[in-house]
Amino acid sequence: MSDSFWRVQVLGTTPSTQDMVRNMADAGEPEGLAIQSLQQTKGRGRHGNEWASPMGNLYLSVLLRPTCKADVAGQVAFVTGLALSDAIGEVMDVSHTKTLKWPNDILIDGKKISGILLESKLDKHGRVDYLIIGTGVNIFAPPEGTEGLDRIKKERLAVNTFRDLYLEKLLDRYTSWQNKGFAPVREAWLKQAHGMDKNMKIRLPEITYEGIFRGIDETGALIADVDGTQRTFTAGEVHFGAN
Repeated sequence: MSDSFWRVQVLGTTPSTQDMVRNMADAGEPEGLAIQSLQQTKGRGRHGNEWASPMGNLYLSVLLRPTCKADVAGQVAFVTGLALSDAIGEVMDVSHTKTLKWPNDILIDGKKISGILLESKLDKHGRVDYLIIGTGVNIFAPPEGTEGLDRIKKERLAVNTFRDLYLEKLLDRYTSWQNKGFAPVREAWLKQAHGMDKNMKIRLPEITYEGIFRGIDETGALIADVDGTQRTFTAGEVHFGAN
């Protein structure tokens, strides 16, 4: 793989870069496609939540076709989080603190700066046909209560400059994961984990658990001490502190 791995298309306005990439993937597009839109009219985040998409931020969806089973595909969310963290770390001023919040949020001084949406399609054998990684990064227009790269940067920064840096880091992390597996990803992620050994709530649709965050296991599942028992969670909204 090389820099020519990525084929970047930039659009002015589109409903959803995720949907555009999916349509092209279904038509047989090879991996490496990256579609960026300057703004979206129907951007979405995890759990179908609307993702505000005003001009001035990065909205990017990329197509990957890893050879893996469905239960391994979720690891790419952590791969992506690390790549985004790598890129942010290169441009942010060192006076700020960057942490990774399970499963794939990046926080600056405790405020969210980005979102990652992983969507997949399986083939008839239960293996991954393709993965679409949607990434939204607040740069010049962070929604209220969030952080933006422009406010924490070391020097002048353009959206497309950051896009290229992120894609470079993503290719590095993706290649490493394919060659070495999840163990190095888990180790690197835990070094930046938000809220380690802190009280937390894990909100599921039908129940909320309270516990202490103890990290992630070798599959990426969250580990928490709940009522004196160690439990793992593969889904849920995580909240720290009094939230």
